[in-house]
Amino acid sequence: MKIVHISDTHIQDDPIMGSIPADNFRACAAHVQEHCSDADMVVISGDLAHHGTDANYAYLTALLDETGLVSMNPRLMIGNHDDRTAFRASFPQTPVDGDGFVQWVEETPLGHFLFLDTNEPDTHAGHYCAKRQAWLRAALDDVVRQNSNAYIFLHHNPMTVHVANADQIGIVQLDAFQDILEDYKAVIRHIFFGHCHFSLSGSVCGIPLSAPRSTSHPNWPDFSGNKDRVGYGGMAQNYNVAFLDARSTVIHSMDFLDERNATWVETEADGWLSEDNI
Repeated sequence: MKIVHISDTHIQDDPIMGSIPADNFRACAAHVQEHCSDADMVVISGDLAHHGTDANYAYLTALLDETGLVSMNPRLMIGNHDDRTAFRASFPQTPVDGDGFVQWVEETPLGHFLFLDTNEPDTHAGHYCAKRQAWLRAALDDVVRQNSNAYIFLHHNPMTVHVANADQIGIVQLDAFQDILEDYKAVIRHIFFGHCHFSLSGSVCGIPLSAPRSTSHPNWPDFSGNKDRVGYGGMAQNYNVAFLDARSTVIHSMDFLDERNATWVETEADGWLSEDNI
């Protein structure tokens, strides 16, 4: 399977940290359609809108139509900048669970894709309350019963990232969430998330994970320990492309605004470059 993973689009009219979110989204969507039109799925993992207003979601709807990305049936998830009520009103086709959280399961040829809702009103921290934890355990029990695999998508980082500003707005119930991961790590193949606005890879509870930067305004990872600052500028917006099969997961980061700077040259028959071409 080929999965396009976009995150933190922050759609609004005004610039954010020197970037124009809507223009970047247009460029991202154009790049996806040019290079990944064969993708099996497009996922936008939260912070769809900067303020979560009806107007923001109307703008996002217009952009999806304008760019043609709507034809790829993107899976829209919510993050801390989103408003669950306004999102559901604007995108009523998006599934919700029995408690009204924007989370659902899709069965694919490779296994179950689980889309989680870590939004909590009036805070930028992630929350995964007891009701949501119970839903996730039940979904993973189904995976086990069906002798299948699980791929998890969520907005907030499921582990400490050692950047003080980002970690203070991570998942509040992190221990309980990681207990679930530990209990089901035998069937969880990969975790996809966003929120931090910088590229991340690694593992949690032995489960591989990855995150792209924001398409709006990437941030610099800051290891100073200072939780009261954020660095931005000079870092490329990107999205990730994941290639999944029964034996491997490969993640590519696509700096979609920078490909115009690439130089393409022909290789020899064996795939090597001739000295005349470099």
